[in-house]
Amino acid sequence: MTRASGPSRRTVLLGLALAAPVVAAGCGGKGDQQSASASAPPADPGHDTTVMIIRHGERPRSGDPGFDEAGKQDKKSLTRQGWERSHALPRLFAATANTTRAPASSGSARTALPRPATLYAAADRGPHAGAHRMRQTVTPLGEALHVGVNTEFAEGREKELAAAALSAASPVLICWEHSKIPAIVEALGAAQVTGVPQDWPDRFDLVWVFTRRAGTWTFRSVPQHLLSGDA
Repeated sequence: MTRASGPSRRTVLLGLALAAPVVAAGCGGKGDQQSASASAPPADPGHDTTVMIIRHGERPRSGDPGFDEAGKQDKKSLTRQGWERSHALPRLFAATANTTRAPASSGSARTALPRPATLYAAADRGPHAGAHRMRQTVTPLGEALHVGVNTEFAEGREKELAAAALSAASPVLICWEHSKIPAIVEALGAAQVTGVPQDWPDRFDLVWVFTRRAGTWTFRSVPQHLLSGDA
């Protein structure tokens, strides 16, 4: 007997199996689109980081001149007390090397601060250069930590500085002109965090610490307690 022409049963079943996913995809409708959207990961809020900001050391005032690295009077450099602060600054972070807390000059425990992995200071060379005080303040710290001081950004480029700091190796320490520090905080996206002052106070002995975890910033202000006159 001659077998009837046309597709075999096996061929028909195989064709139906291949067509099934196409039909299912076409009938998913709006409900399936909403389900896929709900399961998509949220936008990346940025990696966790810590950004610390300090003001440069003491600046020249009437009867208290500044001096450059060679000891020559220079109005753009630190005063003698500013240089003392600069050379004392490594002690502020040395305690965290073995997770201990160093005693402050007043006898109380100093709040531990993370050792910076990245250092920034305002540019003091080039067409947009400012004073030397920012670089001078953190140079001894960079030498102690074996970390170079990045002076790529001049005052007025706080937005670019903040963007670089957020992508740099953390923790980050920025030494800047105090009147421009609020612009850095704004560019970081941390200006509205609870406790952040609108302006830097008239002090040289503070560290502002901004920590971002899971996209949320927190803030604390830490006194340095490095010199005898520090609050």
